[in-house]
Amino acid sequence: MATTVTGHGTDSVHEKAAGPLKVPLLAPTPDSRPKPREPLTAEQQQKYDWLLEQVKAWTEIPSAKGKAGPLTDSEKFWLTRECLLRYLRATKWHEKDAEKRLLETLTWRREYGVEELTAEHISPENETGKQMILGYDKEARVCHYMSPGRQNTEPSPRQVQHVVYMVERVIDIMPPGQETLALLINFQQSKTRSNTAPGIGQAREVLHILQHHYPERLGKALIINMPWIVTGFFKLIKPFIDPLTYEKLKFNEDMSQYVPPEQMWSEFSSGKLEFEYDHAVYWPALQKICSERRAAKWQRWIAGDQQLGESEDYLSGAAEPYPTQQNNNNVLNITTSNNQGLDLSPPRAVPPDPYPHRRSPTPAFPADPAIPQNEEWLLLRVSYAALNPADLVTLSVMPFFIRSHRKKTNTPVAVAGVDFTADVIDVWHPTATATAPAPAPASAAATASRFRFAKGDQVVCFPPLAHLLATGVGALQGVVALPARYAVKIPAGKTKREAAGLFLAACTADVQVIDYTQHAHLPGELARRFGDQPFDHIIDAFGNQEVYRHSARYLKAAGMYNAVSIHYADYTFWELLKSAMTLLTNSIWPRSPWLGGTGRRFKAASMTDPGLETMERIIKLFGEGKLRVAVDSEWPFEKVHDALDVVKTGHAAGKVIIKVNEE
Repeated sequence: MATTVTGHGTDSVHEKAAGPLKVPLLAPTPDSRPKPREPLTAEQQQKYDWLLEQVKAWTEIPSAKGKAGPLTDSEKFWLTRECLLRYLRATKWHEKDAEKRLLETLTWRREYGVEELTAEHISPENETGKQMILGYDKEARVCHYMSPGRQNTEPSPRQVQHVVYMVERVIDIMPPGQETLALLINFQQSKTRSNTAPGIGQAREVLHILQHHYPERLGKALIINMPWIVTGFFKLIKPFIDPLTYEKLKFNEDMSQYVPPEQMWSEFSSGKLEFEYDHAVYWPALQKICSERRAAKWQRWIAGDQQLGESEDYLSGAAEPYPTQQNNNNVLNITTSNNQGLDLSPPRAVPPDPYPHRRSPTPAFPADPAIPQNEEWLLLRVSYAALNPADLVTLSVMPFFIRSHRKKTNTPVAVAGVDFTADVIDVWHPTATATAPAPAPASAAATASRFRFAKGDQVVCFPPLAHLLATGVGALQGVVALPARYAVKIPAGKTKREAAGLFLAACTADVQVIDYTQHAHLPGELARRFGDQPFDHIIDAFGNQEVYRHSARYLKAAGMYNAVSIHYADYTFWELLKSAMTLLTNSIWPRSPWLGGTGRRFKAASMTDPGLETMERIIKLFGEGKLRVAVDSEWPFEKVHDALDVVKTGHAAGKVIIKVNEE
């Protein structure tokens, strides 16, 4: 018997234990996309240019509360192109009014202390989950839930600060091309509190803040379970709501027409997303996500020379900043240049190109004398690629000098994707060389018998890390040349989509799946459940060092503990080095318990070549229906960065698949 120790997002071929989600979703569905922005007219562009010049000339932000002073870096960072345009739209393109309101907002932000609001200060307000950031609507707006029935505190200034704080966090994680949010309010009555609706004074304060200091941020407001008292409340405050804002409100409708059911909380309308609010889990996860996104934007802003009027799409991860004189069209491209590979560094550092197959010539078959001339090679058109944490390590953690260096450009390359399916578009046979031409076969059948592959075959491939680092070749190139020993034909009756991500995740047929997040002390749980029937083999797909240290309690003395890595706390070089040292220590340390060892053998299995025999055995099980791939999500090629974000969190419930080429 073998087991796979896994957590959220690890690579198990089998389904995880069922359970509600407890952390935020990090990306919209592949079909959810922002509407393209309307290009600016010549007159609008002129007004924008005027406002930008005024902003650049500001020397001091006024304040009657002792907080006057010159623009800070964080305020310059806040004054983006889209920010200026939002204030222009909110003032009906009266540029002087827009300038006045911008200054008023900057003064308010300083005096209110927006940037000083901390997670610790706000945390007591959110202990019951009365506000949540979860999922995206069909136009890729972040969904911000409010549940007044979960009210847990008495009216206070901190309740209003709570709203401001959460809106700021929504802005942190908005995807490129989207600058508005979706507000989802459920007025279901509390069982413990008879009236959880906000007071008129507090509601007016919140509305004033949102209208005057977050203009053009509301995309949709979806409201359900409206009791008569709340209906009356909305009638009372309607005069204080801008008419255009009121048009965005939707009451007691089927909200699945606005939000994909799979990303809408099951407690809201017709949502199908099973989510359980656990403050101890959700709150730190939200802070980590927002902090990372905010830091990435800041780094891009620094890399872009700290420009006033910088593009929010660029800061959020789109390809390039918009020149100030250019119309602000919707861009969702991944950073491109140099025709080399995919990189996660800021675009102005000139990262490699994730689209080489769309502009580069078809890869040549091997002509280098160093490449073995006695094996079959394939020219492949990639269909589906599965992303893995190892791709993040290769792209953003692995030191540049370890990667392949192309002779012509001397640029370190490593293109993501070692686990993929493809069509064979050509075959290079080892006997057909200049020095030893292939003998004329007696028939086509004789030719086929000498080689494993022919044009048109559908294959699943798994080149090991060593091949990737030596060649830079990865599935996201789209068209790749690969030794045939790293490929196996897809069985009849199975599709390339079904086989994507099969090899890295594949385990033996008899598998126990353990979700480590469900147990405070996983080794103790394993010992309790399997101590009287220890495993022959353990494959740890997460890299839990504690499970290995205590493995003598549930692994046979002759058994082997395989780990794909030691889990990274973060994707940095030092974490990579720490993981590698731990793997090495586990492998060479004396196994005798008397000498401090575990008493069990350890072998690192991360991205190594499994061998053709193992791959063919896996494919046989796959063809017989005994093995299948659990898929978390499928993404179009243009959203690789969003998909990598999902992998990075470690919360994907299966494989994250990229459709590289259309069928």
